[in-house]
Amino acid sequence: MRYRIASPLTAIAILALVVGASTASAQTVASRQTLDRVYSYGPNAALNMAFGNAYRPPDFTNIGVTGSNFITCTVTATGGLFCLDGKFVRNWPNPLKPSTFSTPIDCSDPGLGLETRKGDPCTAMTVDQKGTIWLGAKKRNAHSVIKVIPIGSGCPDSTWATVSGGTRCAKELYFGRPLLVDLVAVDGDLAKNFRPCPGCAVQSGVIGIEERKNAVFFADPQASQAVNVVTSRDWGLTGGELLQDIALLQLPGGTYPVETTLLATTSTGRILAKNTTLAGSARRVFNIPAERAPGSVVCSTLAQQYGMRSSPTTGIVYVSDRSYCQVLALEPDSTNFTTLVNLQDGAQDLTLTTRDESGTFAVIGLTVAPGISIDLTNCIVNCAIINAPGGDPAAQLQNVQLAANSPSGATVFQVKDIPDCRYAAEPTFPSAKRMVCAQRANVVIDPNDQAVGINALTGALATSYPVAALRLNVTPLLPDDVVLAFNASGLRPDGLPPLLISRHYRAQPRTNYVFESLFVLPQPNVRYVNTLLSEFDVPALEGTSSSLGCTPSTGNLISWDISTHVSELFVSTAGAGSGSAYRYGDSLSNIGCGSIRGNYGSMSLVPYDLQVNPDTWGPTSASTTPMQTVGNDAVFARLLQSLYGELAYVQQELACKPVDVGSGPAPISANTCNGLNSVWANGKQKLDKCIAAAFQPKSSAGDENCQSFVSQLTNYRNSIPAVTSAQDIANRTGQVKVRVEVIFHLYYTRFIPSIPAAGFCREAGSA
Repeated sequence: MRYRIASPLTAIAILALVVGASTASAQTVASRQTLDRVYSYGPNAALNMAFGNAYRPPDFTNIGVTGSNFITCTVTATGGLFCLDGKFVRNWPNPLKPSTFSTPIDCSDPGLGLETRKGDPCTAMTVDQKGTIWLGAKKRNAHSVIKVIPIGSGCPDSTWATVSGGTRCAKELYFGRPLLVDLVAVDGDLAKNFRPCPGCAVQSGVIGIEERKNAVFFADPQASQAVNVVTSRDWGLTGGELLQDIALLQLPGGTYPVETTLLATTSTGRILAKNTTLAGSARRVFNIPAERAPGSVVCSTLAQQYGMRSSPTTGIVYVSDRSYCQVLALEPDSTNFTTLVNLQDGAQDLTLTTRDESGTFAVIGLTVAPGISIDLTNCIVNCAIINAPGGDPAAQLQNVQLAANSPSGATVFQVKDIPDCRYAAEPTFPSAKRMVCAQRANVVIDPNDQAVGINALTGALATSYPVAALRLNVTPLLPDDVVLAFNASGLRPDGLPPLLISRHYRAQPRTNYVFESLFVLPQPNVRYVNTLLSEFDVPALEGTSSSLGCTPSTGNLISWDISTHVSELFVSTAGAGSGSAYRYGDSLSNIGCGSIRGNYGSMSLVPYDLQVNPDTWGPTSASTTPMQTVGNDAVFARLLQSLYGELAYVQQELACKPVDVGSGPAPISANTCNGLNSVWANGKQKLDKCIAAAFQPKSSAGDENCQSFVSQLTNYRNSIPAVTSAQDIANRTGQVKVRVEVIFHLYYTRFIPSIPAAGFCREAGSA
């Protein structure tokens, strides 16, 4: 099967911020999320459009989500697809499983107090990244903006009404408004720089179209009055021309580091643009009818509707053309933004059709969300989740097995430009990233679980510990879109914990100590069994021509792309002090080449272009006092010892005890654990002797101890339960299996080839 995608999306709005980043804009560039999913919808169906990394051909997939009268739809990063279907708000948590849906809101609910006698009471709807549902609704002789939240432990105060059978709370934030026909959420990274008017402060909330002529901002928290962002006069509407849809686009500005342009489609097919921070009138930046490809054919005689949404992730503007069954992808012509231009797919405009032999879908609108949706049941054998520009898979999952009755939906984010702040003082470290590292709290963690300060100008670390002793907390460096998506998922009530890269791994000098990662966010209660595999093409994922690679090279074994993984849901070994806040540490995943083949017990944060740190920290062959050995020739020996110790911890403390909230008895029985403990202890003796011998000239005794270790590790592998038990909600059994396979791979491909004929020697010089 072949895959192809459009040319790489340019993400002008984000990339341009890297140049000349100021204190204000530096908050925006810690890292960026690069994947989008785009759905189009008509009155009766929703389609998954094949932009970005989706499979093409075909141009769209009818995912089977149907309704009686879709007025608008919103797809969220983790909550799935929401559609206002007549008077009902429907929700498909996993849009790829259309038979499973709920109805979180009935607009005729008495608690909302809406006008139900004349037509549908709700006229507009959107859902923000926190999972809040916003309604534009008819109430008496005017319209209102209503905020609806999950009830949690109760409604915030007496001004909120209980609705939806006691499961949600609703509050009328703005009332007495004209007809409201569209709503767009302003939150997450978008809200960091959004100003609804010249001189206005940065705010979050929603923007709506009133009377099909005015764009109006409704702040959240509630303000005394709404803000007219662009009036009908400033839009320059002519004759009977009306607004139909809106979108927001952020670009580097003049008055502010980042400024917002409000876009609108009109009933004549014009796309108008207005900078919200500048006075003056809107300008035309695109004309849809004039730009249609020659030979385009009318597919519907229904009233024309031009839908539009934009992606804060990529800066791409998506536009639907109902009468011609087309969806366009547009981008600013430059950071100066004078016009929108068609995104190119090779030599052609990237315009997708919404009709084929399966049917004709005259779509009326679009919805865009960060991340892409996958159904894990499609990955039992193999599934591509990210594709390279040439069409081949760049990242794929294999052998994904789920427990019986487990949900199967997941959202995949690709996060780029994550700085390894431990190396902020390196000359090649990007200067703009130093500011980011200094601004983020608790990014670098020392062996005592204390946060390390970072100088914003020089990158110097305020610690006496060497870099080889420190861990990186990735969580403060993730984009808001990812953090908010996790928090909205409800997987953890206390939010995303610190996710740590251990002292053994680091970003590569090749990439100026900046790395990339996938973040696989499952639906609540997804349960993995056994082990799952991944295959990453690192150059394709990075968009580069080469990387460190995987195949061992004599004399340069440290040149090795590695993948690690860390769960945000279940504690693991974090090394060092392992304080309660810092027990979510990463683990090596590599078991082969592809350029990377990885093995996992679960999928969460998965960096894929790290390397083994060539500098080690700990006791040496010459001293029991921990110290740094720069460029240690025994680096793989020390890593092997560490991984073997972590294996014991995971097995004894996490798999042989009932530590996971919601689990029953310990995942692995006491009898099996006792047997594993015995085999592990025997293996530890042989491993220590094997490594001690590796500091001496090669001998047959050393070889025998090393082979004995392999025998014990094989016995250990054979003693692990073959099946993940029902009470093993964290798949601790799978995690133990994974660690054994990683140790085998490290032993054969890195440790054994790294032993010099005369033995390791660098640690003696560090004593």
